Amino acid sequence: MRIDTVSHLATNDQQRTTHTLSADESREPHVMQIEPEDAFEAVLMALRLQSEPIIVLLPEASRAFNDPSHFARLREICTPSQVSFVIPHSRMGTLARSAHQHGFVFASSLQKAAQLLPAKADVSQEKQPVESTPDQQPMGAFQQTRGSNPTTVAVDPKQADLEEQEINGPRTAPIRWPSQPAPPLSKRLSLIGTVLKRSRRKRLGLIATLIALFVAASVVLLPGLFSGPSGLTGLTQSSLPQATTVGQIAFTSSGQLDPTSSKGLNDMVTVNLHNLSTPAPGKSLFAWLLPDPTDDTILPRLLGKFAITGGKAQLTYIDPNHDNLLASYSGLRVTEQPNNSVLTTPPLDPKTWRYAGSIPTIPTPGDEKQYSLLNHIRDLVAKYPTLQDIGLAGGLDTWLDRNSEKILEWSSAARDSWAGGQQTDLIHRHMIRVLDYLDGGAYVSISGDLPADTPLLVDPQAGRIGLLEVMPTQVLPGYLTHVDIHLQGVMNAPGHTPAQRQLAIRIDPILKQVTTLMQKIHQDAITLVKMDETQLQSQDALTLLNDMVTNATSAYMGQVDPATGGNINGVTWIQNELQGLATIPIMTQTAVERK
Repeated sequence: MRIDTVSHLATNDQQRTTHTLSADESREPHVMQIEPEDAFEAVLMALRLQSEPIIVLLPEASRAFNDPSHFARLREICTPSQVSFVIPHSRMGTLARSAHQHGFVFASSLQKAAQLLPAKADVSQEKQPVESTPDQQPMGAFQQTRGSNPTTVAVDPKQADLEEQEINGPRTAPIRWPSQPAPPLSKRLSLIGTVLKRSRRKRLGLIATLIALFVAASVVLLPGLFSGPSGLTGLTQSSLPQATTVGQIAFTSSGQLDPTSSKGLNDMVTVNLHNLSTPAPGKSLFAWLLPDPTDDTILPRLLGKFAITGGKAQLTYIDPNHDNLLASYSGLRVTEQPNNSVLTTPPLDPKTWRYAGSIPTIPTPGDEKQYSLLNHIRDLVAKYPTLQDIGLAGGLDTWLDRNSEKILEWSSAARDSWAGGQQTDLIHRHMIRVLDYLDGGAYVSISGDLPADTPLLVDPQAGRIGLLEVMPTQVLPGYLTHVDIHLQGVMNAPGHTPAQRQLAIRIDPILKQVTTLMQKIHQDAITLVKMDETQLQSQDALTLLNDMVTNATSAYMGQVDPATGGNINGVTWIQNELQGLATIPIMTQTAVERK
């Protein structure tokens, strides 16, 4: 890849090379020219380091941005005000729509893309607030943009590419392409900056006037408002109706799991309601599963009709294809409709709406990544973009469970190899597998735990991310740490329920216990893998193998609960408890509208 300043490109210098930017150049927008062989991860890292607006120039074919999910990954580390794209005509279709979906503007030529830069460059120079950028939490994932697209500036429609217009949509303040050469970029930036400064001074003056009027009015009006029971205090404390919770919906898994996909995960929903009002004669209450508010590609799903008994009702729905419902749906609406209605979509008339609820999508204050409660819950138990990028379906809990089980499997196999004739070669190979899963395929070869030329003996996809963090500067955190990060996110996200908060508090210390056990297994495996054939046949080796199996069993299975006879405080327990986060409180529709 090559990076240049816009002014450098404006000179039509054909000898562009990657270079360290000077102090003057660093204040200008830049252009990153992607090469066909550039890896997406390398491009992503380069974009992460950019502090100024940048145009990404895509070639006719490339490894980077050859998939719609790449735009979602980029949106996790960059805001739309930082990055725009030049997409060749031959690649406009899917890539243009994906760029637009995640808020990035684009053009079909560098000349057009440059027209989008002056406003962005000026905003950067004026240090105006911009949309929050992602936090430094590794693995980026998360999820995908939630929110509206930025306001953009368009070229003259006569000059614009038709597909570009269709996807980017109308823009404000169109720029007319002059017949004569455009003025230098620096002059255009200076002119636009001057205009914006004048406009801002006028706005500040108007705001100051309004504040003065508000203060004056407050001196006169506020004493009267608070002087008696009919004032504002009485209204806020007693007149406003309180929200009424009538139940909840919970996502669970039917057990029809497919290791190669997310089918069988969150494919079942159960709705429990109480204190229900009786429908009018000839009508019933129907439950509709709703997609995200910003997703207009997925239709609502009819779950069924409630049978109300004593003001209570329960309904269970299992997806016939065992699809992951939580990956696409985040809300519920209960409507009152005639019994004989032909139901394909929920009615649009709010008068038919009775109860509703959704997982909040409000960004967490102070979170540069702008994660919401829905983001955290999905990443934990439904789907995680970074895992999807490497071909792993499901959430973080899925692979925490599967890889922890592998640690127990290989530890037990190594001990069996010792007991079955001290098969040292098999013991050695099983220890390599244990370290592959603990360190992760991305780091095991550079962690120093194994010789550099040691082959990876586990599935490169399933073992890509480790259970532990073995290097202080690693970008991909281990599953145990990453789950804990999202539990903290749940507790900080707006709209979490007290039950979800208590669940996160309960799981946190168990994650730390499991981490300690995995670290002991890690140390034993390092000791064993360095032993020679004679040492692996010794009783000392057997003692270490027994310790590994004991710790792996405790980490994965936990301990038996004397009260219930079930297992608690292991990874299997953690996964089961995490599923409890996937719930939605259901309230009366009027309460939902007030929220």
